[in-house]
Amino acid sequence: MIVILSLAVLVLLHEFGHFITAKLFKIPVDEFGIGFPPRLFGKKMGKTLYSVNALPFGGFVKIYGENGESEDGRNDVGFNGHKAWHRLIVVAAGVLMNFILGWVVLSVVLMIGAPSHLIVASVIPGSPAESAGLKSGDLILKINANGETLSDPVDVNAFVSLVKASPENNIALEIGRGSETLNVSVAKRVPAPPNQGELGVSLADAGFPAEGFFRAFGDGFIETGSIIGLTFAGLYQLVVGLFTSGGAALQGVAGPVGIVFLASQVTSLGAVYLLQLLALISINLAVLNLLPFPALDGGRALFIVIEKLKGSPVPRAVENWVNGLGFAALIILMLFVTAHDLSHFLNWSI
Repeated sequence: MIVILSLAVLVLLHEFGHFITAKLFKIPVDEFGIGFPPRLFGKKMGKTLYSVNALPFGGFVKIYGENGESEDGRNDVGFNGHKAWHRLIVVAAGVLMNFILGWVVLSVVLMIGAPSHLIVASVIPGSPAESAGLKSGDLILKINANGETLSDPVDVNAFVSLVKASPENNIALEIGRGSETLNVSVAKRVPAPPNQGELGVSLADAGFPAEGFFRAFGDGFIETGSIIGLTFAGLYQLVVGLFTSGGAALQGVAGPVGIVFLASQVTSLGAVYLLQLLALISINLAVLNLLPFPALDGGRALFIVIEKLKGSPVPRAVENWVNGLGFAALIILMLFVTAHDLSHFLNWSI
């Protein structure tokens, strides 16, 4: 539940960005909702209804005139009647909120620091590690080999050296998985296939020391910029992959089900790692919404820019038609990715 609520906060803050800037420019806001309908209760203050709704998956904001509603009979000037730069800021504010949230959360994570752990990053199919039942995300709490024992935190170089030096075929490991502690024996293979190692796992050192306040915010800003660049690079590779390898390019993409599953796994490592993942998701959400694709904030901003360039608004029917197609494409993509999540993360046959 804490994972779902944390993800809902990311969406709610995105919508709050639209809400607060609309209020700043005196653009009427008909409703600001926490969660999604059906409505549980609401209170009208001024011209805005503040509602609490049954489905706790984020929130929404209804800005008057945003979707072409008729302004007849009202003295208010709706969204489309305001200056273009006002509307651009309102549209971009949700993206900015997610960028800021990601930066702040990453900075807090750096201030807190994280305990060191050796984590199984991935397991090679058909390897001894897979046969022993090791899974991505497992913590290596202890290794016993060659008469020597290493305990958490286990240094990755010491782990590799001990495995290589051991004449034994079976390597005894103590694994942390969620709230469980498991003892497994992994059959060492000699010689190992090229670039795979004796056990068939890739390992990652997790953890970092705490930083001071100002350094943490500086490093958090740099890290946020790095994630933005990597996200754009990943999206570029995804688009190229769709044209070169079709649906196979989506195999590494996680949707809502996959995100919840991964976040649940990360939670077992500690709150710091969950915060780190949520910061990453917030920044990714901002980058995705920045894209000039219909139905996204970037697409809405593009229509405003086109309006300024041509000197008149894009016909409402055209805008609605384009946004409708874009929304349908996003829904189809989401269904495909969700089906992949169910198959990949939950081992459902789809």
